[in-house]
Amino acid sequence: MDFIGQLSQQLGVDSNQAQGLAGSLLKLVQGTVKEKMGPEAADQMGQAIPEMQGWQQQAEAQTQPASQPESGGGLMGALGGLGGLLGGQGQASGGGGGGLMGALGGAMGQAGEVAGVVALLQRFNLDAGKASLVAPLLLNFLKSRLDPKLVGGILAVMPMLANLGSGGGNTPGGGGAQGGGGLGGLLGGLIR
Repeated sequence: MDFIGQLSQQLGVDSNQAQGLAGSLLKLVQGTVKEKMGPEAADQMGQAIPEMQGWQQQAEAQTQPASQPESGGGLMGALGGLGGLLGGQGQASGGGGGGLMGALGGAMGQAGEVAGVVALLQRFNLDAGKASLVAPLLLNFLKSRLDPKLVGGILAVMPMLANLGSGGGNTPGGGGAQGGGGLGGLLGGLIR
């Protein structure tokens, strides 16, 4: 089954909604790739997934222009903003506390990525708990289409793709206590 069919089946949406969601998710990934890995990596992603542009157009047609960016983030968006603030302070201090602040900033940045996925789901009127279903589908799709080096780079800059879906099924903490789940697993458990 293709990516759109999997999204449609797992999330209980029609193929148009699945295409729109796929376009939004891939746009989020591609934007992060461009920002953190460079435009060449983002272009490579666009060339390997030619249907992505059509899916992104489908997403724009489906999302309501009245939705406010801050309306979907809630607590998770605030955590992401806090992570950016902490990360910035950690870099600026340059002292002994920089490592801790940088680690907190990285963890909160990952929370911001999770919040981004949750906000996308909410724009398509999907429950935030579906994020733990979407992440492994998206990761498997990227693995099927992209060079393994590029997938490795994407996972390095967006670890939530691996962590959010690694929760071991229906376990209540998303696998966070068993290792491998990390903050993404913990947040996945919270938003299920």
